[in-house]
Amino acid sequence: MYHRFILLFLLVLLAGTACRKTEFTTISNPAYLRVFNNLDYNITIDNKDAPLPFLTFLMDPEMNADGAPVKSLVTGDFLDKRATWARPYPDAANTATYQTEYPGTAKVLAGPILNGYDLSSWAQIPSGKHRIMFLSRPLSTVPFYELSNDLRKTVLIDTVVDFTAGEVYTMHVLEQEAIHKTAGIYVRNETFVKQPVSDSLVYVNFYNLSSEGYFQYGKLADNDNRANVKIRDTMNVFYTLNSMKDPNLAKPVSGYTGVYMTPLIRSLVAKVSPYYSFPLFPDTSSNRIFTGNTTQLFTFLAPGYTPENNPFYQYSGDSYGRFSELSVGPTSPSFDVAFKIPADQLTGMIVSIRSGTYLNRSFATVNTIEYVNGRFFLMTIQRKYEPPVY
Repeated sequence: MYHRFILLFLLVLLAGTACRKTEFTTISNPAYLRVFNNLDYNITIDNKDAPLPFLTFLMDPEMNADGAPVKSLVTGDFLDKRATWARPYPDAANTATYQTEYPGTAKVLAGPILNGYDLSSWAQIPSGKHRIMFLSRPLSTVPFYELSNDLRKTVLIDTVVDFTAGEVYTMHVLEQEAIHKTAGIYVRNETFVKQPVSDSLVYVNFYNLSSEGYFQYGKLADNDNRANVKIRDTMNVFYTLNSMKDPNLAKPVSGYTGVYMTPLIRSLVAKVSPYYSFPLFPDTSSNRIFTGNTTQLFTFLAPGYTPENNPFYQYSGDSYGRFSELSVGPTSPSFDVAFKIPADQLTGMIVSIRSGTYLNRSFATVNTIEYVNGRFFLMTIQRKYEPPVY
């Protein structure tokens, strides 16, 4: 009888443990978070002794007596500088230790399909107020908590952020100002999941998240000899849609050349910029299933200049911040530009993928273009689509 009682007790204990494990793998009333490290390795005589911009991200850390973190509610280790293109879905086949964003390839609870948007590149986190820390760590493959105490104490950022349940957040580690290069965080509460959008339009908004004084005092990497890489704190944005029917020639689509979009003003105030749009199928000869190979060209001009009176070209030398261009697409355009982001292998900002009975089907997306200290970055968010039928 005694042995049966002990056996029953152990079964109940195991059942209780199993329940606790199940509860641990769900988050009640989560918020959704994606993190980018915008600090760069532009190491010069002036900053050679500064902490390495290779980071560990911690949420609600616990410290030992020496003041070094020993565990955390959330740990995002090996956070390297961000990739030029933040894909609309996690790279499941990627086994690299170094991460270009959080959650990246970390095994965490990913965001769901929310209001038709794929949030699998965002991590679920508990809502509410949380202590957020970013620490500089050695450029190695040793996990953060296996580093010695002294290597776990180089704190760049230590702050508190309040996350509201159901909201979508994009967090950036940024240089606050160009001279002293103090690091800070920027947390943007995204609104794309709440805004009415059309399936026939591609949406994009723009940010200049450069440090204060970057245009005047910031230095490019020593090996960067490109012209027209810096832009001024106030610019205007124009777009051109190009067809790539000939893979070696970017041909502008009639009616979509040098179209004005928006002013772009440098700011580190975490406010969502308005979204602007262009047609998913601008070419009227399209079958409206696959848009065909395309690129999108964005031209940045200082106030007073337009595509019609633009005297600047990439090969003509530097415009001192008055002109730059960004091409988004699968191949280089037939002319030189300062910035190129390959993005989707067929259609640039547009997601073209096997869907239903179609080998290639094009879907509209929501995009964010961010300029940070001499570099352009693109984040693409895809919408729910019909899976392929074989």
